[in-house]
Amino acid sequence: MQKQEIECTSCESFTENNSKTKYLIILGFTLTITIILLEIFLDSNITNIVLLVLATPVQILLGKPFYTNFYNNVKQKKAFTVDTLVVFSTTIAYLYSLIATLVGSNAPFFEAATSVLTIFTFGEYIESRVTQKTSEGLKELLALKPKTATVLQNGKEEQIDADEIKVNDIVIVKPGEKIPTDGIITQGYSAVDESMVTGESIPVDKKEGDTIVGGTINTNGYLQFKANKVGQDTVLASIVRMVENAKTSKAHVQRIADRAIRYFIPIVFLIAISASLYWLLVAQESISFVVTVFATILVVSCPCALGIATPMVVSLGIDKGTKQGILIKGGEYLEKLSSIDTLIFDKTGTLTKGKPEVTDIISNGNYDESKVLQLAYSVEVKSEHPIAHAIVKKAEKENITALELSDFNAISGRGVLANYSGKKIFVGGPLYHKIKISQTMENKISTLESDGKTVIIVILDNILVGIIAVADTLRANAKQVINEIKNMGKNIILMSGDNKRTANTVGKELGIDSVLSEVLPETKAYEVKKLQIQGKKVIMVGDGINDAPALTQADVGIAIGSGTDVAMAAGHVILMKSDLQNVVFVLKIGEYSLKKIKQNLTISFAYNAITIPLAAGILFGITNSLILTPGLAALGWIISDGAVFGNSMLMKKFMRVTKVFSEKK
Repeated sequence: MQKQEIECTSCESFTENNSKTKYLIILGFTLTITIILLEIFLDSNITNIVLLVLATPVQILLGKPFYTNFYNNVKQKKAFTVDTLVVFSTTIAYLYSLIATLVGSNAPFFEAATSVLTIFTFGEYIESRVTQKTSEGLKELLALKPKTATVLQNGKEEQIDADEIKVNDIVIVKPGEKIPTDGIITQGYSAVDESMVTGESIPVDKKEGDTIVGGTINTNGYLQFKANKVGQDTVLASIVRMVENAKTSKAHVQRIADRAIRYFIPIVFLIAISASLYWLLVAQESISFVVTVFATILVVSCPCALGIATPMVVSLGIDKGTKQGILIKGGEYLEKLSSIDTLIFDKTGTLTKGKPEVTDIISNGNYDESKVLQLAYSVEVKSEHPIAHAIVKKAEKENITALELSDFNAISGRGVLANYSGKKIFVGGPLYHKIKISQTMENKISTLESDGKTVIIVILDNILVGIIAVADTLRANAKQVINEIKNMGKNIILMSGDNKRTANTVGKELGIDSVLSEVLPETKAYEVKKLQIQGKKVIMVGDGINDAPALTQADVGIAIGSGTDVAMAAGHVILMKSDLQNVVFVLKIGEYSLKKIKQNLTISFAYNAITIPLAAGILFGITNSLILTPGLAALGWIISDGAVFGNSMLMKKFMRVTKVFSEKK
């Protein structure tokens, strides 16, 4: 059987050449230091030949990756890159030194070429190590999957490779073992630690019929489950793919930086050529001086810090979010979070627990309460709606038997129709069926709705049989989260398919003034679009199938992880655990990330704005020195990159502080 492994291509690419690069860096520094010492203490044509012998391996071995990238870019007709600057500056320095050595001149500067290549190689190695650090979340996710699994075959336990599990295999997981794939429990009871997948620190009790996710840990019980997703179809595999794709996506501000680099490099060449011509033709300096100016400008202008200013922050933000059980599908959404001014919250399953219970059953007098419940149960038993689940749960608790019905017809957002012994049964909202309701029943409906309960009417052949009231409770921290978001200056809207009175009651309890009630599933996206037309930047927070279009339409759609697969697929940000505090966390990380990106871009542009004029010799008349040499320019590149690295790494400090804050709440 062909194995279906979870792969992390980016994790592999970061490490495959690191060992070789280390030896090249040691070689480069050793030869460069030797060259510098020889140039300082010895001065002869024979020394120049020795310098040529020492510099050539550096030019070939350390220069090869830069030349290869430069050639590939030219071949593919790509725009100028950092490699272009490195190749031109070091090649000119090396060739000039080579010619000077061959003609017997004492003015070579091999150290310029070797120091630039060595320091740039070292810088790219450090950059790859830092980038590798930002992928630790992916590595930890991959490590969650066990290598082997125990399956039940012909009544016997067999140990197999975890990648060989097939759909419908019966898998056995003993206490302390990792769960190898997704499935549904068929036997046993245990608490499962889902912290690495969902961020939920408390183990979740699991019993027969519950779903379990591969990569989680069975803490204390014996479990048998039927595999329903394997290989690339598992939740863990989809998370890995999602995070990998997110890290390679580009935020809008990053695309701007990329375009800036494309125009920046030709401008640098123009500055280098103009400065060189000035010193050669106007100031009449030596060829070696002119070559130094040209090479230094190219080296000091390498916009590496500009190139990593955004992706590093994005990568760190997404990586750390993953560890918190928050999946951000791309840098563009991380950036958009900082400009959001309006949040729309779906009610059921988002602000509420999504598990309502039947609180009242009221008959019209012709039927008893058991009959009202039986009719509703018989119609709703096939529905996936939370209210239907509440009715089914109540009926099963009362040991009520479902009637044999036919011709089921779901009316989107309104209710369900069915046929019973030639009679039509309707179960749904009271506003969506035009029948005459007595004033007594109207008053009871109004009273129940005023209490924040959802009322379902049961109609048999256009006659009201009775009403069923269902109540859903708010999530424990819903009010606190709403207050925190309001304190951040955001506008909050509650969107619900419930009637106006019920929706307003919930809105009032949460302190939400703007309430959209009686919103049908197909109009949720339209409500989001209306706000966008008004210039609003909108987040939609939801969990159900009917939220998917609105999640997609929003500038950023946040899907609650306890919701449906459809909602999670449509969402741009996914909260793997149903903790509304993470909505605040997402908003704050978006704002903080953009702040860091802007700081990084400022550092990068400021560095170039200061060093390019210095490299061109703007202070030569005052100092009688260029101040910068190609070697110092390469060192300056390391310093500017280091500043960007250090500033970006503050993302980790922010994450730790925010996590502690959330836990205290």
